[in-house]
Amino acid sequence: MDLVPRPVLHGAQDDQPERGVFYFGRPLTYPLDLQNAPEHIRFSAAERQGRVEFRRLVVHLSLCPKPGEPIRHVTVTAAIDDAGDTSELLFRDASPLRLTKAVTRHTSLNVKAGLGVLKPEGQRGSQYEQEEPFLLARGIDTTSVQWEFRQTPHQDLDGSHELLATVELPVGAAGSFRLSAAVSIRRKRFGIIGYDAQLPHHLAVIPCR
Repeated sequence: MDLVPRPVLHGAQDDQPERGVFYFGRPLTYPLDLQNAPEHIRFSAAERQGRVEFRRLVVHLSLCPKPGEPIRHVTVTAAIDDAGDTSELLFRDASPLRLTKAVTRHTSLNVKAGLGVLKPEGQRGSQYEQEEPFLLARGIDTTSVQWEFRQTPHQDLDGSHELLATVELPVGAAGSFRLSAAVSIRRKRFGIIGYDAQLPHHLAVIPCR
């Protein structure tokens, strides 16, 4: 799908759509299997049995950066849209909530040792592992959930991802989800350019049923 550059007030701007970099598969929804649902959803379903139901939204995202032009940042938002009283429809879960890359960190300390007139220097070091996040999800218990990807020094934004969200709605309620996405790319000639994804209607609006 086309990525359309966002307007800027000043500076160089590429005004041409970017293609072949960002893809959505056709989103779908289906009833949630409560037996395999997270504990907090099973508890809510039991507490409000007969009054609410749960559906799962599935979005397949593929990122295909061009050589030398890395994707720096991606946000994908799913919002409850055109559903009457939207306060009764809430996202109760999202997956993945967080993705990280294990990174090895190194520390060093210079040590001076006095040996008569000479004072040679040595160095002592240690290393440890740290989790560096590159994906975070937000919006649980609201009418909008968002996944945010950020390129890190150790993790490029590339490949395919399955984004899942669970919505709670009154039994028999109707409505739809609206998808939107934004992407930032470091272009060779223009630097970092921000784009909005131009989603066709059949990808942007997904019925809850």
